[in-house]
Amino acid sequence: MASRIMHMAVSEIIAEKWKIKDRSRLLLGAVLPDVFKEGDTSHSSHLKICIRGGGWVTYDLGRFKEGYGELMAEDSLYLGYYLHLVQDLVYRDFVYNEHHWDPTAAGNIERLHNDYRLINSYIIKKYGLQNELFIPDDFQKESINALYPFEMRHLYNDLKSDFTASTDGDIFFFTKGMADSFIQRACHICDKELQAWRKGKNFVDAYDWAWKKRAESLLETTLNTRELGGYRTRQGKMTKVHTLLRSDEQKRPSSGDIMYLIGRKITTIIDMRTKKFTSHLPSPFVSREPFSYHNIPIEEGSGVPESIESVPFSYLKIAEAANMRQVYQCIAHAPQGVLFHCSAGKDRSGVVSAILLLLADVRDKDIIENYMMTKEYNVKRFALARQNHPELDINIIIPREEFIIQFLQLFREKYGDAENYMHSMGVPSEEIEMIRGKLVDTERNC
Repeated sequence: MASRIMHMAVSEIIAEKWKIKDRSRLLLGAVLPDVFKEGDTSHSSHLKICIRGGGWVTYDLGRFKEGYGELMAEDSLYLGYYLHLVQDLVYRDFVYNEHHWDPTAAGNIERLHNDYRLINSYIIKKYGLQNELFIPDDFQKESINALYPFEMRHLYNDLKSDFTASTDGDIFFFTKGMADSFIQRACHICDKELQAWRKGKNFVDAYDWAWKKRAESLLETTLNTRELGGYRTRQGKMTKVHTLLRSDEQKRPSSGDIMYLIGRKITTIIDMRTKKFTSHLPSPFVSREPFSYHNIPIEEGSGVPESIESVPFSYLKIAEAANMRQVYQCIAHAPQGVLFHCSAGKDRSGVVSAILLLLADVRDKDIIENYMMTKEYNVKRFALARQNHPELDINIIIPREEFIIQFLQLFREKYGDAENYMHSMGVPSEEIEMIRGKLVDTERNC
């Protein structure tokens, strides 16, 4: 995230250009998201959320405007807070994508913070900043405290430190020139956002400004358990989180895995593996309370396609498998959330996921990305396949964009859309709507 001093510099420029009446309140709002509760590393003050199947992260600008939109128009503190979130989205794009910053290397976070300290005096002088932030004595009565438990007691000392020149060490990464470039860009984006906001619109789309997180299965004992939640539909709604999970096979779920599923009310398990595999490795969810286990074997997709060219056609065969109707009906009638899985969570689970996202009217771009995430999550599985089956053409089993793109094309050519397809599979309209109800959060926008 950008430093407090950079946020203050951007806010001073905005205050001057937009003739903000209460400059002090704007500046307070501009640093407030960084007033963390001691020990908090989640940055929940930034309304951080996972989207796009849990593989991407962004700041929930929509939620902030829903809660504080009216106050943003009346009180500059809330406007400053909102623009801080916008600036941090710009910063992440600037530092991570444009300048390829690696925060995972040992010591890099500390080095970056030291860079901030070294260039603070430069920014303060160039942009004419003063350490004159005013914090009201009755700050705890501010409505913003319902968002996060801010600890204001350290802020004066933190700002004093920011305004004290530092010569400890050399610039490692973030230079004065980068600071100027970021401030200029952040001012430009904030200016565009303010223009749009005053017309009741958005310029910054938090969904498209999201950044990718490290591939990590939702369950401790699987490689490829992921959400179908957090995807935007073409109507601007979002697919529900903690409702439909796609996964690879369940072998020996840990107590943490069980608590994760129960805590999110994921109690229906659909196992699409064939009898050959379930007899060799029975599901640990058979007769396990409070789970309802259903083995609905999908023979199609249980083997390796003959060639790269045949993969999209094999996906269409999976979609048309005789037992696929039972999968959808099981999802429709599940009393709570559903986890469906095959062996690798790649082909059968991938086809079901794509069709469900089509039914929710999610963009093709996101459906393709959901499919391709398996390539990252199954790195270890694919490495073992290379090692144990040197005769296998690994290119057939590793996900490729053209596989899912061609499948979507074949699917639409034959069925038009997901609803027509489900009707052709014998799923009645009532159950289709029940599935759609599990997919789409009609109250949440992004």
